[in-house]
Amino acid sequence: MSTIVERSASRTVVAHGDALDGWLAERRRLGQDGRDEVWDGVYHVVPHAHSSHGRLAYRLGIALAGRAADHELFPMGEFNLGTGDRDYRVPDMGWTSTPLEEATLYVPSVEVVVEFESPGDETWAKVPFYFERGVDEVWVITPQTRTVQVLTGPDRAVERSGVLGVSTDEVAAALGWR
Repeated sequence: MSTIVERSASRTVVAHGDALDGWLAERRRLGQDGRDEVWDGVYHVVPHAHSSHGRLAYRLGIALAGRAADHELFPMGEFNLGTGDRDYRVPDMGWTSTPLEEATLYVPSVEVVVEFESPGDETWAKVPFYFERGVDEVWVITPQTRTVQVLTGPDRAVERSGVLGVSTDEVAAALGWR
């Protein structure tokens, strides 16, 4: 990779060559690269989410643990979804029917991906990628509006998850929104 672009509401940073290598090494050293993604060879700098996302993910995982176990699904926190270091995304959480080895760095697909949407983030740009990788459902949860959407295709929203057998209202209630 020779170019990186970091975008935020207040600035855009572009780095090339040695400057890029040094900047990435420093991000790695400081542990700031844990959510960074690579989209078709283009590095995306993703800031860590608001702390409420972690609390919501934890609450959702606990609330759906029984259903997931009943459907023989294993929960996952943040993980690299893709097939290698040149094209992957980092969803907030998910469920898979495949037990993964501890050393698995890139997960090719899962049954459910969950994204907690933040203002101005790239959640919706990632949705087609997930379906192209064989994900059955993408859940987009928007804390600011307290909405839950279950997608079974890039443009197909449903009211009930076919994978976990739970409605969007039940998910909202599990998050304390109903």
